Amino acid sequence: MSNEQQRQQQQRQQTTETRRRLREYSQTNEYVSNENERKRAAVLVVLFENAETKKLNVVLTKRAKTMNSHANQVAFPGGKMDEEDLTEVDCAFREALEEIGLPREYCEVKCLLPPIVSAGFISVRPVVCIVKDYERFYTCEKWLRNNPREVQRTFAVPLDVFLKNDKEIYSYDDHAWENAPCAIRVHSFKVIEEDLLASSTSSSSSSSSVSHGSKEKKNRAVVWGLTAAILIETAKIVFSREPEFERDCTIGASIWDLVGNSEGSGVKLRPKFVSKM
Repeated sequence: MSNEQQRQQQQRQQTTETRRRLREYSQTNEYVSNENERKRAAVLVVLFENAETKKLNVVLTKRAKTMNSHANQVAFPGGKMDEEDLTEVDCAFREALEEIGLPREYCEVKCLLPPIVSAGFISVRPVVCIVKDYERFYTCEKWLRNNPREVQRTFAVPLDVFLKNDKEIYSYDDHAWENAPCAIRVHSFKVIEEDLLASSTSSSSSSSSVSHGSKEKKNRAVVWGLTAAILIETAKIVFSREPEFERDCTIGASIWDLVGNSEGSGVKLRPKFVSKM
């Protein structure tokens, strides 16, 4: 078996296992909707295998400095729902196409995480998908288009980083929002930005440029708050293990237990998952 055949076999095995775990999560967890969630948004969590390291990566963006909210912060592709969006899935893919040019047909939706409330008291639905068309996804120089009004750059980070208690990377702060019933733990990770083009280069002819790029000084980005919480939860599901750190406060609640109140001025506790098991 050639190296390329081995690589493809490993890719298929990892993708199959990831699909299975996300499918099982989707089948055994159901969110109880809250009728007061008037302000809604969706984000797209795109998972793919790094062609060089074979590790499962996630696509992230650095928001434009001129954005009205969360400027210059790391985020997923996504945004508020429009009237044209029939579902949160439609919203997430529309925003991903507008922001970075990612075509919907390259990806396969595997599950939706429960809505998570943002600092602006918006109910954000994470849509978790896996790249299914690697041949076209890996040629991201053809489709990747960062919308300068919204995105500075797009990059990748290994997903397992968000389960590690590495003091050089990970920190947290227990914080109580205004009008919140209790404190929540806000996680922060200082990660290395992996170039998406290099992460998606699969041809041997490009390997030299990838190696050369790895010697260059890479940007570090801070992933925190809502984005970090979604990544921790996604990594827990995909790798079927708990993080090496405490996810929640000793006294308090998880960010997943909160929802915006009916006035849109704060948060309150909401019903937890309903298990189908």
